[in-house]
Amino acid sequence: MDKKRSYRVYCRIFFAVLWIPLLGMVFYQRQDVNQKQMLSPFPHIQENGRWNVHFLSELGEYFSDHFAFRWEMIQANSFIKGKVFGMAGEDSVIQGTDGYYFYADSLDSYQGKVSLDERELYGTTRVLALIQEYVESQGGAFIFTTAPNKNTLYPQYMPYYYRKICEKGDLELLQERIAEAGIPYADLKEAFDREDEVLYHRLDSHWNNKGAALAAGVILDGLGQGHTDYEEIPYEVREDFDGDLYEMVYPLGRKKDANVYYEKAFAFSYQEGFKSTEDMSIHTENPEKERSAVVFRDSFGNSLTPFLAEEYGKGYFSRTVPYPVDALTEEEADTLIFEIVERHLDILAKEAPRMPAPVRDYQEWGQEEIPGQTMEVEEDEKYVKVSGTLKGDALDTDSEIYVRCVSPERTVIYEAFPLNRQNREEKEYGYGMYLLQEQLEPGTYIMEVLCRNNGVWVTSGYINSFTKG
Repeated sequence: MDKKRSYRVYCRIFFAVLWIPLLGMVFYQRQDVNQKQMLSPFPHIQENGRWNVHFLSELGEYFSDHFAFRWEMIQANSFIKGKVFGMAGEDSVIQGTDGYYFYADSLDSYQGKVSLDERELYGTTRVLALIQEYVESQGGAFIFTTAPNKNTLYPQYMPYYYRKICEKGDLELLQERIAEAGIPYADLKEAFDREDEVLYHRLDSHWNNKGAALAAGVILDGLGQGHTDYEEIPYEVREDFDGDLYEMVYPLGRKKDANVYYEKAFAFSYQEGFKSTEDMSIHTENPEKERSAVVFRDSFGNSLTPFLAEEYGKGYFSRTVPYPVDALTEEEADTLIFEIVERHLDILAKEAPRMPAPVRDYQEWGQEEIPGQTMEVEEDEKYVKVSGTLKGDALDTDSEIYVRCVSPERTVIYEAFPLNRQNREEKEYGYGMYLLQEQLEPGTYIMEVLCRNNGVWVTSGYINSFTKG
């Protein structure tokens, strides 16, 4: 009898515990959580006067994000994994040694796994070369740079069991091709390797302010642009920085990271509409400077932006994709700076940058028609966007991609941006370009795609058309 009573008590306790996360939602509230993720809202039974057929699945998502003591359980799980097993409690984070954390999606780069094939290495390089061509045609200066992954610079803090597979990864292979193509490049890895101290945060994936100042100096040196030498400026170190990786692992944690603060007041100012350096677009002005710059950046630009804005009379900082290269003329800028983190090099050639496609003086015509190529046409007030895919077996790894537009009055050949595979499992490569509406004569245009296959130019045949009114 005592044994049966014990089973009953055990079952009651077990089911009571299962009900706590649900019933606890009645009184449980947790507002001071570090996480920046968007939580699922409570679903509506009806939407736009119709029954919401996804109500139950959305209700499940809501419960997963809001059940009682969720954050405490995540915190406890991370604490146990971190202290007992030396592992982060979050799959997207790697717990290193001496209190260092790393992004898990930088592991492939760290181990030297190559995500870009030969065609994509060519395409990424060609995208940068076409941007450089456009900038220089407008009388501007161009420079490209890559923010190194934290574990690329500081491998000594990575767990010992992660080993390199190849010495050359995407960054090293792309740097070789960039050098061959003559594309101006600011080598931040080389600059950071020369420094004795660690210039990235322990608890965050990015460089600290001292690292940002160094990066800005290397970029500006590459442009031949004078700038402030922050090595000569005193600074203080304060432990007041919220590390993104730490917050992912410990959503209720209160640990702060150290950051550097220079004893120098910036002369530039943010313009109307500014909320934070995470804004998709930022305008700055510095009355003490004359030149102007457009800067493409990612999250590494959050701390880089002030150091670059300080050196230009006007600055436009953009996180927009596709990259608005034509902002160079719209902003009347004389410089374009392109920064991207190492772990995201594979998305650089994912979409065609917004700029007028260059016209080419093409003399050969593709005689053989290769089936299976695709083309889509979209229009907005400024551009006609042309994009599509090409079969990998019909395309040399180093072939440019041309689009021939034919109307009754004229024939024009444009070069399109070569883009990466949208599906890694398939050998179909993208292409894309923008035709400036104001440069097109009225009429109907039929289009074909031209590329090299085994060294010989081939054609898709006429596969799409559009009409300019």
